[in-house]
Amino acid sequence: MTNRFSNKVALVTGASSGLGKEIALQLANEGAQVVVHYNNNKKGAAEVVAQIQQKGGKAFSVQSDLSTGNLDLVAEKLVSEVLKQVSTIDYLVNNAADQTLDPTDPMDEKVMNSIMFTNVLAPQAIVKACLNIFKPGNAIVNITSIEAEHPFPNHSLYASSKAALTRYTELAAVELAALGVRCNAVAPGLVDRDGLDKSWPEGLKKWNERSPMKRPVSASEVTKSVLFLLSDEASGITGISVSVDGGWSVA
Repeated sequence: MTNRFSNKVALVTGASSGLGKEIALQLANEGAQVVVHYNNNKKGAAEVVAQIQQKGGKAFSVQSDLSTGNLDLVAEKLVSEVLKQVSTIDYLVNNAADQTLDPTDPMDEKVMNSIMFTNVLAPQAIVKACLNIFKPGNAIVNITSIEAEHPFPNHSLYASSKAALTRYTELAAVELAALGVRCNAVAPGLVDRDGLDKSWPEGLKKWNERSPMKRPVSASEVTKSVLFLLSDEASGITGISVSVDGGWSVA
């Protein structure tokens, strides 16, 4: 373990699996105490916490459904639950997302609300709920997507939500600067995962054909950019979106 985030607390939403899990593990590996947020995957969150603790790190999990309800109240409750176990939150990674394909009915309120609540409104509400505890040197990273600029088929709602989160990141960076808090975004491309070649072979083939690197990016590669933007090494950087896609978006 290294100490880049020693004595710091990081809240990572959607951290029970996938990219969020990797971000949580690597933050802990660099000294942070990690709050592993989850919605339905209680077992996955417990496993992430156990992995961190087995390596001598500190972590605990919190549950919250970010897809429905009065999100200001939801976020306030989430932050309140965190503050029962730690005194502050130094870093916030808004990673939780709903990537549901577009419904047959483009005005399907259930799907539209879940995507927009989880991907756009919840990150804003959590930031708002943290305003009273944020202090100079704290940082936020919102996980967006290259789909904010390059939408995939049947992903109009998801792509729109990530575009909105990108714009929010820019606005938040300007407004939070007075508090000494930075806000940036990381926009992953296709992230490799176990079984991707079997679950989406046609998509993987098309991605590899266009990508200069001829492969998806790894969760570890995305995480490195997230941790850099959170760290003091990026103290002069705020309001930007970093694409981690192996050059796919410019090919």
